[in-house]
Amino acid sequence: MNISFNFNNLNNVYSESILSDDKTLIFETYIGKGRFLFMMFLSDEDKDSKDKLFIYLRNTNKFTKPVKVYGNHSKGKFEVYIKDELKEDLIKELRLNSNSGSFDFMRFLEQLNNSFPQTINRDHKIAELRKNKSIISELGVVDEADKTVLKNEVRLPKSKKPQDKTLRKLYIYTDGAVEDITELIQLLKKFNMTVAWTTQDKKNNASNVKALLGKLNY
Repeated sequence: MNISFNFNNLNNVYSESILSDDKTLIFETYIGKGRFLFMMFLSDEDKDSKDKLFIYLRNTNKFTKPVKVYGNHSKGKFEVYIKDELKEDLIKELRLNSNSGSFDFMRFLEQLNNSFPQTINRDHKIAELRKNKSIISELGVVDEADKTVLKNEVRLPKSKKPQDKTLRKLYIYTDGAVEDITELIQLLKKFNMTVAWTTQDKKNNASNVKALLGKLNY
């Protein structure tokens, strides 16, 4: 039987993330022994993942199936339908003692909802993205996830625009300062440019955020 629940405490961080350059929501929260990593990818380009909540369970080292989020988010509606499989996964993550008595799942969901942050410091968010880059690579939410080495800037034809799924890789896969990356993304969009990436075995062709920023600011 599906359980309906409104994760309305996502409201503030969702609104904040929609306005960010990376169009990404990510935070980790704790309930008892459980460690829950929540992620959403909010660009219009994220057609397969938009309005889906990704939950990674640290203790059991498992991704739950993506959870569709329903409702008018601008009005605080983040309705999810929790199936038996997800319910079991979430309970397992808590590492409950088998003789600890009855467990109130709805109360747990309320605790989880109440544990959500109301704002996410930008530097902390980027640190979370970088810490979890191997996990994020599995989700198909970045362009060409196998290419993680920054190569060079690329001018786009007028018929195309730089994609958030490509540009957000600058935050995840480089060690550039957050302020520099933000400025670089703004310049790339201004000049209708994007960045090219290559694989680890071709690192001799690599560039870095400072170098590209210097070229575009020249």
